[in-house]
Amino acid sequence: MLGLVQGTATAEVYVTEIRLDRNLYTNDGRRLDRGGFDLEVRCQQDSCSLVFLKGETVVATVAGEEGAETEADRVIPIVGTLYLRSTAVPIGTAEERQLSKTGRPQYQDQVQNWENTLRAFRGPEDAEVHFLFQRRKNWGDWEQVRFKLFLEDPATSR
Repeated sequence: MLGLVQGTATAEVYVTEIRLDRNLYTNDGRRLDRGGFDLEVRCQQDSCSLVFLKGETVVATVAGEEGAETEADRVIPIVGTLYLRSTAVPIGTAEERQLSKTGRPQYQDQVQNWENTLRAFRGPEDAEVHFLFQRRKNWGDWEQVRFKLFLEDPATSR
């Protein structure tokens, strides 16, 4: 985990959006209702957290676990790979984002930097969902942080 943010005192924040097709629960039993959320991965010093937001309101925060995924972590994909944008990189004005510079469709002009991604898988036990945040350091070298959520409230199933 130290490698993720080594040498920085300020938090690094990566953002994206997600649409959940099922309810999820955090380890402390907080329910995330299916539907759309803004997501943030916040990394500072020696820890990362996954933050689910509705507008400006924080719905839930999940602490990350350092380490690479295992085959057992990724059984069935829940959502496709999500690109995360660093908040340190400006996105331009709304007008600039609407204009095509080449005459091609807008999605073809957009260049995505896939250095920061988030994937979600159902675990080997049907009760777990693993979110995997990956950040590219060098060519072929990825730093990984895992976040565990649940399909059923773990507080009631203990």
